[in-house]
Amino acid sequence: MLYRGIEYSVVQGIVRRHWKWAATVSGTKISGYGGTRDEAIGNAEKAIERAIQKQRFKQYLDGEDR
Repeated sequence: MLYRGIEYSVVQGIVRRHWKWAATVSGTKISGYGGTRDEAIGNAEKAIERAIQKQRFKQYLDGEDR
């Protein structure tokens, strides 16, 4: 799947009602889970958004955005 240019995957776990997601943002691996597929997708997209914002803030502090 793709969100804001970041590819991520969502797979069903072995346990019932357990969906796992994983992505890599700027070389940093992030992962999590959700009770349903839609919840896992939402959690993944929120985490990707946070990782992108964190990256932009770090670039701003380092002076790369100016």
